[in-house]
Amino acid sequence: MNWTIRKADDDAKKFRELKFIYVWAVISAIVMGAVFRNAVFPLLGLVVLFVSSSEFFLGKKYSLDEKVAKSGANEITWPLVKSVHINENQIYLSPFEAESKLDAFRGVKLNIQNVSKESVLEYVRQHVGKDVRFLGE
Repeated sequence: MNWTIRKADDDAKKFRELKFIYVWAVISAIVMGAVFRNAVFPLLGLVVLFVSSSEFFLGKKYSLDEKVAKSGANEITWPLVKSVHINENQIYLSPFEAESKLDAFRGVKLNIQNVSKESVLEYVRQHVGKDVRFLGE
């Protein structure tokens, strides 16, 4: 099961604002490159800007397969999942049985805005162990 969430599709106002910032940044980079006769730092600034906001435009990929659950670069194998936290637009797969301060660093968040919550939950239930706790249902 695979899906991609693009925030640019959901927030047209922010998309317009970022396009304006990009145009302004490109024009500024051209001017700065011409003024200082050096294109390295303006181009580096543009690369940093594009990379930092790439998830907004390109989207984040989510994947569930027989062995792992992936959210972008984060992944967790099914045997490591000890609890599943269910929210309105998100399912969080945690390696801890109870809520922990380390949850933000260890688990995998699955954004389910544009997919069927029931189908994702059914897939998760089929692949996690029987002793896994489902919280927030």
